[in-house]
Amino acid sequence: MSRTSLISICSAMILVSSAAYVAEPHPDSGRRVGVYDSRVVSYAFFNSAPAKHDRNALISAAKAAREAGDTKQLSELKTKIGALQRQSMLEVFSIAPADEAMAALKEKLPAIQWDLGVDGFVSKWDEKALKGIPEQDRVEATDRLVRAFFPRPNEYLRNMVSQIEAAKPLPLWEAKVLCLFGSM
Repeated sequence: MSRTSLISICSAMILVSSAAYVAEPHPDSGRRVGVYDSRVVSYAFFNSAPAKHDRNALISAAKAAREAGDTKQLSELKTKIGALQRQSMLEVFSIAPADEAMAALKEKLPAIQWDLGVDGFVSKWDEKALKGIPEQDRVEATDRLVRAFFPRPNEYLRNMVSQIEAAKPLPLWEAKVLCLFGSM
């Protein structure tokens, strides 16, 4: 089996697992990975212009449905808005993966990987994916991923990122229970 085929198969397996995001490796990299705080990357995505646009479109559609008396459409939109809110809460306050944020960066990830000299990205909370990767092969990638959403983060965003990083994340199961009971 050729080296290229092996890399392609391994890359596909990693992508399918949703634990890491992989593109063409940097020529100087070995098995280095970009490690990021998924909570911070999710927060940056949630506050990005495209995410705000999509959220505002849903809210506008819900207002229009309410004004038109379309209770079925309003109910469906409220369900979607609630699900988005719960997902955002899970991702920002727990160790939930930042899948939506990383998917939004799909086009930018290869360039970021190249810049950092890494073969892929793994959340710092994904112990299973990080198992067997020595500390010296882990490159901090959080700031670079945030800057893909906000090239020049303002003071407010920098302060929020610092607060999120300083806080201990909730275990995913606990965050899900809190969301289920409306306590989050």
